[in-house]
Amino acid sequence: MKKNGCLLLLMLVLSAVVDTAAAKKTLVVGQGAHYEVKMKTSEGTLRFRLFNDTPNHRDNFVKLAERGFYNNLLFHRVIRDFMIQTGDPESIEASQVKVYGNADAGYKLDAEIVPRYYHRRGVVAAAREGDAENPARQSSSSQFYVVTGRVQNDSTLTAARRQIAERAADPSAAQITPEREKVYRTVGGAPHLDGSYTIFGEIVGGMGRVMKISQLPTDTQDRPKEDVYIREVQIKVVKDRKRDR
Repeated sequence: MKKNGCLLLLMLVLSAVVDTAAAKKTLVVGQGAHYEVKMKTSEGTLRFRLFNDTPNHRDNFVKLAERGFYNNLLFHRVIRDFMIQTGDPESIEASQVKVYGNADAGYKLDAEIVPRYYHRRGVVAAAREGDAENPARQSSSSQFYVVTGRVQNDSTLTAARRQIAERAADPSAAQITPEREKVYRTVGGAPHLDGSYTIFGEIVGGMGRVMKISQLPTDTQDRPKEDVYIREVQIKVVKDRKRDR
């Protein structure tokens, strides 16, 4: 009888393990789940989710992160009240005399500009070359930025609307709606970039650390005087919340 009891207990444990594995398999990115990035930096940990409706940028970021591409890279460009930028593989050298920002993983990504995403504070977007050299608005394969833009006012919003009309891939889709205007006036952002860059994620944890980095003293090339770098990047699959769907 005791032997049968042990056997039953073993079967229950194995069943629980199988059920747990099956539950994990049900988390499919793009079907009720998304990737979440845990980025350990010299200033603390940041967490951000990757959007499923920018699949090429999402999958490219995951591919690079999983092979350790971002480990030890600098935040080489920081502009107060605008954004912080990283992803130049050459910045791993951390030379005190070299200017970083010209290198990436060696290829470009076609733009995935989704109209419903806009440059409010906390979004993650792909860096790229300017319109003159890059009219198709292709993204850098590895460089990205996090928006830390200031709270906007009548004057800055008027200027942003003008720039959107002149530069956006689809100015009508990138219009600053009343809802967006409210966010820009209360939370902050960089509205003049709307419709021109691919936004592929958003910060979900550690925004205070992002803002701390954005306030650091910088040199004439916008590089922090004290190096800030990525220690490690981890990726996991997370179930969508209702508001994510």
